[in-house]
Amino acid sequence: MTKSQLLTTTETSLAVIETIQELDGATPVELATALDLSESTVYKHLYTLGKHGYVIANDDEYRLGGRFYHIGMYVRNRSKVYELAGKYVIELAERSNEESDFGIEENGRIVTLFDSVGSSAKPSSRLNNYEYMHTTAIGKAILARLPESRVDQIADQWGLPQLTEQTITSRAELDGELARIRERGYAINDQESISGKRVAGAVAEDPSGNIIGGFTISGPAYRIEDADLHQEFPDILRRVVPDFEAELDSQGLL
Repeated sequence: MTKSQLLTTTETSLAVIETIQELDGATPVELATALDLSESTVYKHLYTLGKHGYVIANDDEYRLGGRFYHIGMYVRNRSKVYELAGKYVIELAERSNEESDFGIEENGRIVTLFDSVGSSAKPSSRLNNYEYMHTTAIGKAILARLPESRVDQIADQWGLPQLTEQTITSRAELDGELARIRERGYAINDQESISGKRVAGAVAEDPSGNIIGGFTISGPAYRIEDADLHQEFPDILRRVVPDFEAELDSQGLL
């Protein structure tokens, strides 16, 4: 698709939605300022989005509506593959006594579908649930499996933004990290997306080698030692992720 085929009106509506999320609610004046639009234009988009339940007004402030939650639940539940992943998120959390996640790559970003601490898996309720691949264990594990041309596309599209002091910000550093992941078979996020959180992750795939998503185990930096990050967590992932892949195959879900 060429730039000339993009619908400017749709792009503006999406920009309004994303800005409301970034500002955690905004007035029309704030949106007009942030987006360099006239207030009348902003009002038209807010009216249309509100009519369909995508935004709600509280006095003069607009927030995202529950319609997005409904759509998010549809995305999470549309596949029995993802539903089964929730079961294995629980198993990883129970075996490690730490937090576990399952996420997928969409449009060069990581979307976490499930997270668990203990004996139940819940739809992820994180405020930041659309993460850069180079900052997450799932993302880096997937990047390490992708062709270099696809890695180039993702890096060009999103860049390598710095979220913490530990975040990888250069392509040379990222390439070195991906080479290490291929060699050892797992990825880590050592306080690269959130300060104080250490994560190990691994890819799940179908029998043809197509990537389904990724699982992680994580915990706070004050408790998670190097032996946990580089030995215990990867060992648990190596035992559990193949069970998930085998059950998918046995149930004919692939």
